[in-house]
Amino acid sequence: MRKLIVAIAAIFTFTSLSAQQKVGHLNSSEILQAMPEYKTMSDAVDKKKQEYAKIMESMYAEYEKKSKEVQEGGDKMTQAVLDLKVQEIKDLEKRIQDFEQKAQQDLQKYAEELMKPLQEKYMKGVKEVAKEQGYSYILDLAAGGVVYSPETGYDITQAVKTKIGATMPVPDPSMKSSASPAGK
Repeated sequence: MRKLIVAIAAIFTFTSLSAQQKVGHLNSSEILQAMPEYKTMSDAVDKKKQEYAKIMESMYAEYEKKSKEVQEGGDKMTQAVLDLKVQEIKDLEKRIQDFEQKAQQDLQKYAEELMKPLQEKYMKGVKEVAKEQGYSYILDLAAGGVVYSPETGYDITQAVKTKIGATMPVPDPSMKSSASPAGK
């Protein structure tokens, strides 16, 4: 009997403690995109992409020039010269593939490095708002892990944006996809 009473008391204690937990939610993507630093970071990444694109264009132009040279004059070349030209084209193909892979890795690393201070500022703001408003847990709607979020509730997105000075308008993703040219 005594064990039953202790178990019931433990259940009531646990229930009352969990009832006191305040859970809020936010949209990290919206907050990060509203930060003035986000546009600066995005512009820097785009600039680096353009630099890599220019290098790729010149590599492709060289590839096309060498390929055209072999296609148009291959029958006039000796076998040794033809073999040498074909090998040059294969080597250039390999360099292009290696460069594309390296450029992609570099861009990803560069973007992560630039994003780190924004994420730190964002996390600091979340922690401050959560402490100020008494939240035990904050769920991120952008992470996709939330199954249900009430229309009214404890959305602290705006409070975090205010806390960290994120006042930039957030771009409408539907506008971006229709404005970009096809195939890019």
